[in-house]
Amino acid sequence: MCYRNSIIIKIVLFTAFVWLCLTSTILAWDSLPAEILNRTLFIKVGDVTGTAFAIDYKGKLYFVTARHVVAKSPKSNAIIQVRLSDKWINLQTIKTLFPPSVEADIAVFETGEKIPEPFKFTTIGKPGDILMGQQGWFLGYPWGIGSHFKNDKGKTIPFIKKGTMSAVDWTNPDAVVLYIDGFNNPGFSGGPIVFENLNSHTLEIIGVVKGYKEDTAKVLVNGKHLDTELLVNSGILIGYSIEHALQAIDKSQEKQP
Repeated sequence: MCYRNSIIIKIVLFTAFVWLCLTSTILAWDSLPAEILNRTLFIKVGDVTGTAFAIDYKGKLYFVTARHVVAKSPKSNAIIQVRLSDKWINLQTIKTLFPPSVEADIAVFETGEKIPEPFKFTTIGKPGDILMGQQGWFLGYPWGIGSHFKNDKGKTIPFIKKGTMSAVDWTNPDAVVLYIDGFNNPGFSGGPIVFENLNSHTLEIIGVVKGYKEDTAKVLVNGKHLDTELLVNSGILIGYSIEHALQAIDKSQEKQP
């Protein structure tokens, strides 16, 4: 099988959906621009599927996902598969990078590709710039499902869901946890968490989806609620700060001669 890096890179770098014009910037960010949709991909690493997204950092292109999605991936020359045109396309990477703390569920694929200019509409942000109770978005491919359009056969874009920033845990500065009131599903792991910076009025990726906090189901028996061992989705999304992805990149560059 040949590696189709150039096809994947072109799709990431260029907007394909003219119907998602950026008129929303005139009013407020009620929706997301096409740029971040095109940058969010359905991936498979071995037999594990999830979501990944592209970022530019210091002039290079990287793909960010969740650490647990790539647990079986080698640390160098890993091959990830990207779903394009209803088939899996192989993407050759150079290195698989991880943040300093193993608690941060983030992994970064280095591609070696240089980016001609930075992404304009969804930049890298910080959780500290977001207000508690603020509305944001998270993107991904639950069970591999995305949007398909009649006039662009084979092209898929991710699910878009909204959530509320509910809490941030800075106990471990190398693994800052984001808690968002939003119901995510299997397949969102590795997807971007996007909020508007209310100071600059720009959209920013502030985190990476890990999964959701589990709860135990209860059953009603003779009018009484009884605990079970059945695990269910609590409706609280768990993510980690995107800053840890940048830490992983910086840590790798420090080791280079």
